[in-house]
Amino acid sequence: MTDPVLDFAPVLELAHVTHAFLGRDVLRDISLAVMPGEVVALIGPSGCGKSTLVHLAAGLLEQKSGRIARRFARQAMVFQEPRLMPWATAEANIAYAARLAGMGRHAARDAARTAAARVHFDAADLGKYPVELSGGMRQRVAIARALVVAPDFILFDEPFTALDAALKRRMQDLVIAQVAQASFSGLFVTHDLSEAARIAHRVAVLHPEGRGIMGVRHLPGAPGSRDDEAVFALTRRWQHEDPLFRHIHDVDERRIA
Repeated sequence: MTDPVLDFAPVLELAHVTHAFLGRDVLRDISLAVMPGEVVALIGPSGCGKSTLVHLAAGLLEQKSGRIARRFARQAMVFQEPRLMPWATAEANIAYAARLAGMGRHAARDAARTAAARVHFDAADLGKYPVELSGGMRQRVAIARALVVAPDFILFDEPFTALDAALKRRMQDLVIAQVAQASFSGLFVTHDLSEAARIAHRVAVLHPEGRGIMGVRHLPGAPGSRDDEAVFALTRRWQHEDPLFRHIHDVDERRIA
């Protein structure tokens, strides 16, 4: 049966993209597409250029060559660190993104409260400053800040790396639920195979030295439908039987800033 997602043009398309830093190519010949309503997990060993690629996709960096087509109306990004303004409350941090999108002060405040409720952030904590929040609470604020602008595309740059296993799982479930409810597409960078197996429709593997996408694997069922047994079976098969994932846990310290 044909996947209905594939009947549409990609909402994000990178075609033969190369990026250089200080005169040296760090990504070469990257081609990748994300379809409407799809989350693609981008994985690869540490230092291979995953974060650089997602920054290119977001337009935060400019490619040396190749083409990047962004066919979405509004994007948002969730970074490795929450990147909250320490002098602003949780509500003000969320509302700030809405103000940047052109909302008035009162509309931005209301939108911030609605976005906070979507990520199950307690309204009683909206007046607290980042230093008063736990790591999980700060990450909820960061996700709410992304959602407040009603994006149709979100880029996630390893947002849950610093969280413990239980909290990471709750954050993954939150993203899975929001993708289903809000119907946005996304590119999710991670080094965690289990996270990729839980959260994505497809997994793309970046070459250890940034020389293109080595391959793509489609995941069975929709994100949220795979139980722990299915996720474990998938990751075990990838690690032990699929050569595409052979270098996932390698580390090239020369390429890590």
